[in-house]
Amino acid sequence: RTDRPVTDTMGGEKRAYDGGGGKKNKKAFYGRPKTLATIPYDAMGYIVTSDAGRERYSWRDTVRNLNDTYESIFPEEAAAAAAARSEKVADDSKDASDKLAAELAELKESGGDEAADFARAERFKHVNLDLKACVFVRMKWEATQKISPSELALRMLTNTRDKGEPVSRHTLRIVPVEKVCFAAVEDVVKAAKPLIDEAFPADCEEGKEKTFAVVFNSRANSSLRRSELVPQIANLVPEPHKVELGKPQLVVLVEAVKGVATIAVVKDYYGLLKYNQRLLSMNEEERRAERARCMPPAKDAEDKKDEKKEADGEDEEETKEETKEET
Repeated sequence: RTDRPVTDTMGGEKRAYDGGGGKKNKKAFYGRPKTLATIPYDAMGYIVTSDAGRERYSWRDTVRNLNDTYESIFPEEAAAAAAARSEKVADDSKDASDKLAAELAELKESGGDEAADFARAERFKHVNLDLKACVFVRMKWEATQKISPSELALRMLTNTRDKGEPVSRHTLRIVPVEKVCFAAVEDVVKAAKPLIDEAFPADCEEGKEKTFAVVFNSRANSSLRRSELVPQIANLVPEPHKVELGKPQLVVLVEAVKGVATIAVVKDYYGLLKYNQRLLSMNEEERRAERARCMPPAKDAEDKKDEKKEADGEDEEETKEETKEET
């Protein structure tokens, strides 16, 4: 190209200046660009973890299993969906101009509400988080008014434990999400208070006190600290209810994902193996094998003694060197 500026080199020769490294070099140097994919603040649904590289198959299975469980609880929803499908097939036989005119008339009568509710057209919708082995499944707002995400997940995972279905080959944990807020301690405490007040009434009758625990997990987030957040969440629970870390009746589940935090109050958290669908679909022998596969091998007593001796020897050498320097 002749329009490039020409610069002198040390040897006196001239060469064209192309502005430094090319696009390929820049991409290789800076790596993959960051994205703003995250969980919307007004969303309710589920954080779904899976095998790395199998996120797509995982959320598809999860959406199908959630829909099956939801329709088993509300069979009228399944009947309405079947009627809508048959009506759509009948409408396909009409002329395209007639269909367009009917849709325009319907939009005018509703005042544009149909266009505003277009984002809630599906009961469960996948939201990309741009994280490895983690996606978000958003639950339709109208569906959350009939059953909460925590209750629906409890029904589905209980069926997996007791009946062996539904299952998913690549799905691991299914974490309910009822509140989403900014990932700061004061914001999380403020968002968690309504959920805790509903789940733990202060004026409960004697003998109906509940045991609870606070569980905090973090993904791609370093702003929230467990030591700062957990005590403040626990202080929101009124006095009649007691802390139980072994097997509590209710668990206040807080998940930090990128710049947001999700909150939910779930039941039977440890009884359902921390809401791990894969482990719930296995027997005890398969669970032990799966845990052994995922956990690093335990060190023997002799290996620990050897490591201790090596550490003691290094400390002695450092002490001798410090003494020599002082001398």
